[in-house]
Amino acid sequence: MLMRIGIFGGSFDPVHNEHIKIAQNAVKSLGLDILYVVPAKAPPHKVGVTLCDGNHRKKMLEIAFCNQPNVVVSDFELESQNTSYTYLTVEHFAKIHQGAQLYLLIGADMLENFPLWREPERILSMARLFVTRRGGEDFIKASTTFKQRFNTADFIVSDIDGLKVSSTEIRNRLVLGLDVDVFLDPSVLQYIKENGLYLGGKEALFVRTNLTKKRLMHTLGVMNLAKTYAKRLGVDTKKAVMAAMLHDAAKYLNHKDYPDFKVDSDVPQNVIHQFLGAHIAKNVLGVRDEDIINAIKYHTTGRPGMGVLEKIIFTADLLEDGRDYEEAPLLRKAVDKDFYEGFKLCVNRLIAYLLKENSPIYHLTLDCLKYYQTEK
Repeated sequence: MLMRIGIFGGSFDPVHNEHIKIAQNAVKSLGLDILYVVPAKAPPHKVGVTLCDGNHRKKMLEIAFCNQPNVVVSDFELESQNTSYTYLTVEHFAKIHQGAQLYLLIGADMLENFPLWREPERILSMARLFVTRRGGEDFIKASTTFKQRFNTADFIVSDIDGLKVSSTEIRNRLVLGLDVDVFLDPSVLQYIKENGLYLGGKEALFVRTNLTKKRLMHTLGVMNLAKTYAKRLGVDTKKAVMAAMLHDAAKYLNHKDYPDFKVDSDVPQNVIHQFLGAHIAKNVLGVRDEDIINAIKYHTTGRPGMGVLEKIIFTADLLEDGRDYEEAPLLRKAVDKDFYEGFKLCVNRLIAYLLKENSPIYHLTLDCLKYYQTEK
């Protein structure tokens, strides 16, 4: 009888409960003799992204799967000198288990992007795909794209649907000091705490110290959405996440406590924090990137001629998942369809909201509205 071998690759930064559930289901559903869990060293689709040290990620995987039968954590990619191309990993295990039936575990999002992978036909010649759907993903679109490209539907769909959980959100929660108990194995979380992983730098410490839990949850939402928009628009995601993390850093601070900070007398009270936040980012925290500074500086009011990162933070601030005002769902759809046109609608909505609340409207917001009403 042929051996049945599974391969489950990824960054696992960090490994979370959905990873564990997917692995357990694959072992059971496919009757795997061995499931290799393979942390990546340098994923080709995450160029410019800094991962937690590979030894830490491997150790967390070993902790998470220590009591899981038939699961082996492999350091093949961590020890390799090459980029972590999946076809090389599949080829490696095909040589070790000659004649075995190989299965490659992927998510539905990866199924849609599979034609863009290095040597996809080569992978399909060596292994069958085992696809797990995840909440919020368009599986029909993903499977259609795959079938059109390869003229086959020769993949297996998991009988479970995964939850919409990402390592990115977990890292952001850890950076902000928010609860992650529901996402992580207790022993993995203990390892993270004991080793001081995912704490961020002085910027994260400043935010954790000066924001309420409710505001931290809002900040988390802005960080998550800003990264999504940045990836879509080809903007540096690290810059987007940093700007999002700091956008409300001065929300509850008194500008009079910063003698070297100057603000015009006509600036409304609810706007001061954007200017003070930019001042603190630059002069207290040492942020030197002007794109990040400007994204913080104008995230509440907007301004004429905003850069792409400024628009991302402005829009994410209005549309993160915690925003539940009546127009939010329609604005989200508009932004998803066309970010730049959706952004303009968000500017209009801001003006309408301020008028409705009888709140003072700063001249920058009016200038912003006029600019984008006439922009072609």
